[in-house]
Order: sequence, then structure tokens, then C-alpha cells
Amino acid sequence: MQSPVPAPLGGAKSVVVIGGGAVGGLSAYQLQKAGYQVTLLEARAWGNGSSSRSAACIRGQFSTPSTVRAMVYCERFYAEWPFGDPPITQNGYLFLKDPRVDLRAIARTVEMQRRAGLPVELLDRNQIEAKFPYLELTGIQAATWCPNDGFLSPNRVYQDAIDGAMALGAQVYQNAEVVDVLFDHAHKPIAVRCADGRVFKGEVFVNAGGVWAPRISHMFGGYILDIKPRRRYLYFLEGLNGSSGEFMTPEDFGRMPMTILPSGAYWRPESTKSGQLMFAWLHPTEPIPPRFDEQDIIEPGFRRGDGYGEGVRKEILNYFPDVQRMGNIFSVTSGFYEDTPDHNPFIGIDPWVPNLVHAAGFSGHGLMQAPFAAAVVSALVSVGKEISQVCLPGVGEVDIDAFAVNRQYQSSESMVI
Repeated sequence: MQSPVPAPLGGAKSVVVIGGGAVGGLSAYQLQKAGYQVTLLEARAWGNGSSSRSAACIRGQFSTPSTVRAMVYCERFYAEWPFGDPPITQNGYLFLKDPRVDLRAIARTVEMQRRAGLPVELLDRNQIEAKFPYLELTGIQAATWCPNDGFLSPNRVYQDAIDGAMALGAQVYQNAEVVDVLFDHAHKPIAVRCADGRVFKGEVFVNAGGVWAPRISHMFGGYILDIKPRRRYLYFLEGLNGSSGEFMTPEDFGRMPMTILPSGAYWRPESTKSGQLMFAWLHPTEPIPPRFDEQDIIEPGFRRGDGYGEGVRKEILNYFPDVQRMGNIFSVTSGFYEDTPDHNPFIGIDPWVPNLVHAAGFSGHGLMQAPFAAAVVSALVSVGKEISQVCLPGVGEVDIDAFAVNRQYQSSESMVI
């Protein structure tokens, strides 16, 4: 797909990346590694947005073929982390299916995922019981299972990436909220101004602002990004109590996969050692204005002791009886999803501003998709124009038209939790 206006990025030497989360941090690292002089600006502290408030899961089980191939790359990138100990724990993902689903359609999706390089399996009820004997499978007929999926350490992801960019010579700044854009006589962006008056020049700008990305694009005179900020909650249970039980020992607990119920409720161990459980349930919410100081607000009805969290716990208890041996909900956290109409991100050159690149709108998947987003951003800046494919090491060519900023919404990513 060609941009409707020329995009003269080729030959640029300086890049300003706006947003110091996982996507911005890894983009800064990849661009600096590619030979650009990078300036990374974060409005508050590193990871201040959704990166530090994420469920921190990672999976390749998506319905969009390009996303599956991208996630094969991301899981490999995290497992081969260039900064030291990998930030990924590969406990797997288990999607439980009830009799209402079309197993033939599920099988076709699994086959597509396998062709893309993901080692996913379609399990029948007997296979589920053999692999996960602690589950209560009443009403479950099948599951999809991928052992390469799991969860991440968010602060390791963005902090290691930013430290890596700094080590290569990138200039990085916290508490540098962009509030204005400066233009030349041809109305081309040439610099950004921060709230404290500092000005940072650049030839190319990368918008990795998460839920604030539409505001950033507006300041540049850029494309109207259809991103809706929606609040999400995560609940945490005190550790496993009592005897080890017939099926569930503390060691078994730490090895549990991320498990998603037919209703959309899900859980995983908070870590492999703590014995604490993280759980949540995707619920419909209205878009709200994103404000830096309101990310952690827990609204009435969703607080500890309120009905919502206990309702999610009861739903999980139907399938994971050992939850009754756990303690109380000791913490509730809040954060934003940056939802797009089709739940795919915007990764591409702005159709109206030739030297602005967007990497936003990840619909709850930014942390897991950050290595892919950074690779695409780096390729776009290097090639200097909009492209239809990107070559990922170990994966090959991946079509990226599904992520174009001005795409037509023809199909949606269906596997969203």
C-alpha cells in the first residue's frame, strides 16, 4: 500500500521517539542500532502508561495471519533477549472451548497458526484432562494450547530496551511531555516542545504514545487515529493455602498456563514463585478521556470487596476448584486499553505528515507486540516510504497492510480478551 503523499524519510539521520513504554523503548533501541541519532521522550516515568499496568501476557494465538507471524517473531525475540536474562516465562496459553463453538472453524484457525510457525495444538477433552488434571471440565469440549506463549516482566522489557538504546548513544528524557510541534516554512515538522520549554529537533518523529497517540497526531496535524481508551482491571489473590491437594502443588501452581474460559474470564500465576494468582474478565466499557493522573483510579463496583472481582473469582472457581484454597483479593490495578475498531494496531507512516510514523492502538497487546512494532518502525524509517511487507529474522516476509494507518476495516481480530 502506497501512502497518498510522498514520504521522504530516506536519508534522515535524527529521529525523535515520543513515548517511553515498551513500543517506544524498543523502537528507540532498534533505530539507534540501525545508525540513527535517536531522542526518546517520555511524559512521566518510563513505562508510565499501559506498559506498567499490563496483564503482561504474550501469545501467538491470534486470528489475523500477519499477527500470528509477528508473534512468532516476538516470542523468539523475547526468548533470545539481547540484553541478558529473558523477560519471558513460557508457561503457555490454554483457550478452553464450550460446545457452542464451531470446532471446524477452530481447527482451520489452528491450521493457519501452525502454517505461520506457531506450535499450537487442538486438544480434545481427554487430552486436556491428561495435561491439566487440576481443571474441572464440565461444559468444556476442547481447547487450543500453545506452549510458547506465557507472560512477561514489563519493567524489564522497557527498562532494558531504554538502557540498551542509551548504551548505543541515544538521548533519553523522562518528564518530557510533548505539548507543541514546531514547523518550517513548508509546514513540515522539525521539532517538538515539551511542557518545561525544552525543544528537541528531529527529521523523523515516531508516535508511540499509547492512548495519548491521537492527541500527539493532532499536534502534528496528522491523521485522525481512531483509538478509544477503555479502562481495564486486574485482580490479585493471596497465595495458595493449606495442603498440596491431589493435583495442585505449589510447583504445579507456578507452572500453570494463562487459561481463558469460554466466558472470557482468565487467570495465570502472578509469578512462578509467589503463589499469587492474577485474574480478570474483559468487560464492556465506554471510552474515557485518558489522563496521566487518573490511570490508577478504581471505580465503585470494581474495588476490593466489591461485587465485580468476587464475581470473576466465582466464575474461575467453576473450572479451577483450587481457587477456594486461596486467600483474599489483596490488590486491584487499573490501566487503559488503546482500542481500534478492528483491534489491530496502527503501524505506518502518517498519510498527511510524511515524516511522522505511528506505532499505537495495540488494543491491549502492546507489550507482547512491541518487538514487531519496533522492527516495522525501523524498516519504515530506513526504506523511507510506506511498505506492504517487512522481513523479520527467522520468520521471513510478513504482510503489514492490516496495520496501515489509513486502512479500510474489512475484518477484525477476533481473539481479543
